[in-house]
Amino acid sequence: MQPMNINPPTNQFEALVLALQLAISAPDEQKAQACIEHAEQLAMGLSEIEIERAKKMAQENLIETK
Repeated sequence: MQPMNINPPTNQFEALVLALQLAISAPDEQKAQACIEHAEQLAMGLSEIEIERAKKMAQENLIETK
């Protein structure tokens, strides 16, 4: 697996995508949980459609890095 090419997020949506990617690829449960908590906070300011789009994008980004 190639390392993720991570660019700093420029908005809340991008930050959510990144937090989800990091949660999925975290090396252990503790780090995954920390990322999930950040993602939950970021999701509070977004619509359900944006949240679902962020989930899909995070998964697609991780598939592309394999």
